[in-house]
Amino acid sequence: MFVELLEERLKRDAKVISSDKLDVSLFLNGQVDALLMSEIGKDFAKAFHTIDFDAFVTVETSGIAPAVFASYASNKPLVIIKKEDSIKADEFVQVEGYSFTKNSSYYLTCKKQFLEGKRVILIDDFLANGSVVEAVGKLVNKANSELVGVGICIAKGFQKGLKIVESFNVPLYIQATIESMDPDTQDIQFVGEVK
Repeated sequence: MFVELLEERLKRDAKVISSDKLDVSLFLNGQVDALLMSEIGKDFAKAFHTIDFDAFVTVETSGIAPAVFASYASNKPLVIIKKEDSIKADEFVQVEGYSFTKNSSYYLTCKKQFLEGKRVILIDDFLANGSVVEAVGKLVNKANSELVGVGICIAKGFQKGLKIVESFNVPLYIQATIESMDPDTQDIQFVGEVK
């Protein structure tokens, strides 16, 4: 089963930096394992196959690889939302966002024509504090479109993001949910895993 494959890969190749920070640059967002991304994409396509939607959306950059493969496996377009430092012209839709990783603000930005009137599913690599999902939800609403699902590769179940996404009341599919991480032992525990 795919979930066990991803959990095993996390245990083998992820580096626990702190009790709330995880480095997955060996296979997900620094160096990309295309075979793993292909499986991630197929898994998302399977999870969302019953939902009527027009496109996947993701926020640059780490969400692009899994979202491309989900798009390919589902034969649906992918809209990449950019992070900009400034306000753009009227043909764009923008909302302010915040990166806890980089400790900085930005504007999520997308051409209106890519989103307007569409039903979209967000694909993202991580769910921690939920700020990206919140900002994408606002951007989608501002573009007169609808968020109809959220797909997350790795969720940190011990942080507030899960509750934020659940409040959107849309289908949520998480491939691996981490319960705890120990930087001293490099141990990662997953929700539902026998300890």
